[in-house]
Amino acid sequence: MHGGETPRPPFDGPVRHVYVHVPFCRARCDYCAFASVAVGGGGSATDVPRLFDAYVEGVAAEWERERAAHDVRRLRTLYLGGGTPSLLGPDRLERLLTVFRPHLTPQAEVTVEVNPEDAGTEFAAWAAGARRSPGSGALRGVRISLGVQSFLPELRAALGRTAQADPRAAFDRLRAAGVASIGLDLIHGIPGQTPELLAGDIATVLDLRPDHVSWYELDVAEGTALARRLAHAEGTAGGGRRAAPVAAPADDVRAAGYRRLVRALSRAGYDWYEVSNFARPGHKARHNLACWRARPYLGLGPGAVSTVGARRWTNSADPRAWAAALAAGRRPTRSVEELDDATRARERLLLAARCGEPVPLEAVSAVVDPDALAASAGAGLVSVRGGTLRVTRKGRHVADGLCVRLFRAPRLRG
Repeated sequence: MHGGETPRPPFDGPVRHVYVHVPFCRARCDYCAFASVAVGGGGSATDVPRLFDAYVEGVAAEWERERAAHDVRRLRTLYLGGGTPSLLGPDRLERLLTVFRPHLTPQAEVTVEVNPEDAGTEFAAWAAGARRSPGSGALRGVRISLGVQSFLPELRAALGRTAQADPRAAFDRLRAAGVASIGLDLIHGIPGQTPELLAGDIATVLDLRPDHVSWYELDVAEGTALARRLAHAEGTAGGGRRAAPVAAPADDVRAAGYRRLVRALSRAGYDWYEVSNFARPGHKARHNLACWRARPYLGLGPGAVSTVGARRWTNSADPRAWAAALAAGRRPTRSVEELDDATRARERLLLAARCGEPVPLEAVSAVVDPDALAASAGAGLVSVRGGTLRVTRKGRHVADGLCVRLFRAPRLRG
């Protein structure tokens, strides 16, 4: 195991990591399948500030309830994601941080997802010094994950991003304010993204030199506005009508683009430490690493997911119902899943495969097909030695599909 740790079942051990889901956005992007609520500009409607305040109070109440239930003493990471956490503004974000600050270790990582339109001068100043409080000493500010998707307006428009703020200008403001760790979140495989346009995004990233880069392949989720647009384009392309210019790049183009960005970032000194994530030395996302290493974590907020031991639960996505239950002293409605041994073993392998980390073979042998394992090893996709299984750098390019091939057929499990 990593760092000489004693092997243990996934999601076992004390809770040291918390994810806070902020479900609010100005507008819902066409590709988004997350639990989110569009609230316009965040302050134009009279009920939006009350909704935001009720949300902050609800997180505080849910944290106290879950902290006591799981005996959480110290947090190593805190991640505010969404949705659009930065839409809450510095004052409410500081109130949220105040809830957790007494439980953070001195070197805890605190991450806030930010949209470029929110990263003004005031926000940047808060982000640079948010960890400082009277008597706390010179603690660093929060880690920022800036939602870029693409630096090209036409590609952001293809994703249904309505905001017009310049991501590069937002990055420069955050850096000028002294934010110590800034990551960029981008997407490849966007409809209309040619190899030349992807090359332009790669060049901009390398010019800015962010501390961290998350570059995800577009996942067109069923039921989203983007899925409907793509289906419409496919349906009209062969019917004598001109299809809308939203066709997704072909699979081979997407694969080639992925290889290109991995190669470019690696050559520029970034550590490709997870399928979609790259970091300069000292800037790996420790919260995400904890999740990929199957550590237990709590999720707070509407739609948030928690996984502790053999149980996973998901909060109701309705922010008003969620807040009302907590205000009344009740636990919010949630769905619960019990994870059997086979499910936990498969998840352990899936997560480790994305990072190329070793897994004790005995921990996953019950769910791995030995013939598929031998074939994958022969193809250089996995390495099996010293009683451990590791997905190679080559295998990481196809990690999810590789794991599907490795898993035993249901009738063979056990």
